[in-house]
Amino acid sequence: MKYILADGTSFDIEKIEDVSEIKDAGYDSKTITESVLSFTVRLKGSKYIRVSHNYHFNDWFDVFKELKTIRNDIIKKWEKVRSKKS
Repeated sequence: MKYILADGTSFDIEKIEDVSEIKDAGYDSKTITESVLSFTVRLKGSKYIRVSHNYHFNDWFDVFKELKTIRNDIIKKWEKVRSKKS
C-alpha cells in the first residue's frame, strides 16, 4: 500500500520498520526566522523519509498538530498492514 505525502513523496507502508517521535530540529538554515519540526519514517533497506514542516515560533502548536496527525495516520495504516500479515 502506497502512502503519499503532501509534497508528493511516496513510500510503501509495508516496508516501514520504524516511525520516530516528532522532534524540533532547531533553526532552518535556509530561512532567518523559521525552525523545523520533523519525524522520520525508516524503511527496509536503510532508506529514510523525513517528514518536516517549518514553523515560526508562534505557529509551533499548529505545525506540531499537523505533523502529529500525519504521523498518527501513517502508524495507523502501518499497524493495519502488520495485523493483516499476522
